[in-house]
Amino acid sequence: MRKEPRKNAAYKNFIGFALAILMMLSGCTPSSSKQKAFVMDEDIKQLMGGEYVGAWLRKVPYNNKLKQADKDKLIFTNAKQVFPFMNRYYDELEELRMGSDPATDTVVYTTTEVLYQDSVWGDVFVAASLLYDKREVFLDDSYLETGDPFFGGSNAVTDIHRASLYETAILAKTAKYKTGIYKVWTNHRDYLLGFYQQGQLVFEVVVPLLGLDSLASLNKMKEINSNLGLNIPEWEQATVAQLKQTDEPSSFWQDPFVGIYPGEYINLVYLKLKDSALKPQEQPSQGDHSFAYSTDAGEVSLYTTLQKTDMSKEAFVKANESLHSYRFRYQDIFYDEQQQDKFIRGIAKIYIKEGQYLTVHFSYPAKDFEAKKEIHGILRSIYTIG
Repeated sequence: MRKEPRKNAAYKNFIGFALAILMMLSGCTPSSSKQKAFVMDEDIKQLMGGEYVGAWLRKVPYNNKLKQADKDKLIFTNAKQVFPFMNRYYDELEELRMGSDPATDTVVYTTTEVLYQDSVWGDVFVAASLLYDKREVFLDDSYLETGDPFFGGSNAVTDIHRASLYETAILAKTAKYKTGIYKVWTNHRDYLLGFYQQGQLVFEVVVPLLGLDSLASLNKMKEINSNLGLNIPEWEQATVAQLKQTDEPSSFWQDPFVGIYPGEYINLVYLKLKDSALKPQEQPSQGDHSFAYSTDAGEVSLYTTLQKTDMSKEAFVKANESLHSYRFRYQDIFYDEQQQDKFIRGIAKIYIKEGQYLTVHFSYPAKDFEAKKEIHGILRSIYTIG
């Protein structure tokens, strides 16, 4: 006999779910005329059977779908607090988010979530994101969301809703797809989370854990796999024994940034150095922080300094706009480089806050294209917290 899900009064606030706060979509949806053209891969079209994402997701074997929209209106729910991990992924550098301006958002084309209050399983969701390209995405091992004042009153922002993910042995990465079934602990209850990426498509679904009855939850995951036509072999062949938490997880996002210039609570500057060949120099001969490695053609090096300035941010940008530049996390990274003998040498500049900017001095052998890639991979993703 299948056990009923645990009941929890706070959790059931999720299905005070359709709070009747409505917004006209015309007032909050950007014009699609500016949106980058999206071309769906043929294999994704075939997987969905030619249907749009929402219709395909609704093939999931849950009942009592919750109303998320009315004609020209959007209904707000607190699903993000109940499921802090829902439709949240990272690429190599950072968390992917849909931008407010579709003209500049060139990563996430759309996200879709379908919510249910199933008669047996309770509050659940199935979700998918479509990406413009086939970049690999990752789950984090923990997520949090603050409370929503619409649901919890003025003090809700002090409430923290957490989710911790644990990798299991149901895990695979092939040339076509990557997938995993994870265990998730949240403030409200525990779940199995099924994750699947195939090119542009990123899919996930939850099945609550019914006490100690992991088999019932796993069988439900297999039913979902079949109903949506995913036919993921690792899900089809999964066993309860494979749901044991792995000791050394390998699939979660790894933050590639190293912080320098410690502040009172956080670092001031972050460089993408975690997997870099550039290694910190314990006694830097130049700058505040120095990194280097040697090649047959010569040394590759980078060092940083903090500088004072009387310029405002706007004036700083204006003064440097003739230089080459990258833009990362809404910050401009200006740089210039020139060949001197057999080396390319350059300086990058980033405005941090009023009265202060960062310089990054770099050098690499002119004919070493891997070194150039290494240096510019760091330059293009510097960010500061001023």
